[in-house]
This record gives sequence, structure tokens and C-alpha cells, in this order.
Amino acid sequence: MSIYSHLFARAQQEQRMVGVRSNTGEPGRFAVGFVQSYSEEALLLRVINRDGMQTGLQSFNLSDVFQVDFNDQYIRNVEFKANNLDRVYASVKTPSFLTVEELSTPYLLEMAREHEQLIYLTTYVATNFYGYVRQLTEREVLMECYTESGTADGLAAFRVDDVRHVVWSDEDTRVIELHLKLQAGK
Repeated sequence: MSIYSHLFARAQQEQRMVGVRSNTGEPGRFAVGFVQSYSEEALLLRVINRDGMQTGLQSFNLSDVFQVDFNDQYIRNVEFKANNLDRVYASVKTPSFLTVEELSTPYLLEMAREHEQLIYLTTYVATNFYGYVRQLTEREVLMECYTESGTADGLAAFRVDDVRHVVWSDEDTRVIELHLKLQAGK
């Protein structure tokens, strides 16, 4: 049994995803999904996109496959989304305190702090953060940051004026919240 076949068998048995790279002209492109069947010549993959949604079935000639990935961080994140679609893509209700006439970035940051809301911030200085607002002054914000997989990523302090966008709740912030709840045993 080839190493590829061993990984396909393991992924199938454990109901886990694999990543398959088969285009040497574009080595950064790959497909991720669940192994449906395989032989020493071919692989049939139920392809799942980065959002955890099934996009179809795709076959690969194994003579074209030059790399198979299993259990890496990206694939685990896609698996997590696929296994929690109802929670990741739940409808988002706008809290009443966000429908005010005096809406501003400092106000959103203060509401995120008060309500312990995990947010995603983009800035004008090309740095983006997932996390919780822990302190806020008129000029500066302190965030407790997390990676997309819910791993603590330290503290970041920056100027309020550098905040470009505040994302209150989207699929990525809900995934991080789910990871944090699972880690806390909730």
C-alpha cells in the first residue's frame, strides 16, 4: 500500500478530510474534502470549500497528485466549519444597542468591551485582529487576540483612529467562539 493510500484509508476510517495537490503549474492550489473511494490509480473526493460547504465530487488521477495533506491547521479549520455549519452560519440578530444614530468606531469598541463580544478588526496599517476589547481609552484600544483556530495570540494595543472596520459577528468570529467554548468545556 502506498503512503497516499494509507492516508486515504486513515482519512476515510476517521471521517477526516485530506488536501490534494495535483497541478504542478499552480502548486498553491489544492482541493480539500472527504475521501469517497480510491484505488492505486484514482481518488474520488467529496470536495468541501474553505467555508465548510460541499461543492461537489472530483476525481483525481493519482499519477497527477504530487502532495497529500492530512490533519494540518487549514484542513482542521475547514473540518470544524463543515461539522458545525448550523452554528457557524447561524442568522445574526442585530442587538438593539447597535441601531443608534450616533454610531461610531469608539462606540462599537465600547459595546464590544461591555458585551464581551469577540470581534474582528481591520486597520489602516495592514494589521488585523480577532479578539476581545479589554481596555479602551479615547485614543487607544487593548485587545486580547486569538488565531482563527481559537488559540490565544497575545495582547495588542493600537490607536482607535487606526481602526478601519469592526466586524461584530461573522462566520470566522463564530468559529473562534465555538473553539473557545469547546476549550472551556461548555
